Amino acid sequence: MKPTHTLILTAFLNALTKLDQPLPGEIQTKLHELVETLKANPTDIGKLDSIAKGYKLLDDLYHREWEIIEKNGGQRNKGLPPLPLDKEPTRELINDAIDTFSAPNSVAKAKVKPNLLQRIWQFIPGTK
Repeated sequence: MKPTHTLILTAFLNALTKLDQPLPGEIQTKLHELVETLKANPTDIGKLDSIAKGYKLLDDLYHREWEIIEKNGGQRNKGLPPLPLDKEPTRELINDAIDTFSAPNSVAKAKVKPNLLQRIWQFIPGTK
């Protein structure tokens, strides 16, 4: 698995928290289908890009969140070389995604349950 998969999953979950209304039915259905894939193979998150592209507002937010994560990572990595990213998302991050994507309203679920990266960033000085 590519190290960027953790970033993809995090950016997608963050984007969901920024939406003001529930996802369209077909997008929510695709997330429900992805849950079964994630349960069988937690590293198979490649469909998130195509799911985001199916809803322009989500796609825009997803790309914005991706850029924020990259920017924050670059700022923290000044100085010593960064540690390599894990090759697999943590089980907690996968479980957060499964819980969020399984909900009847993934947007509401994402807002109630901040994802792992948001909780970690709360403890890093200089981040919001």
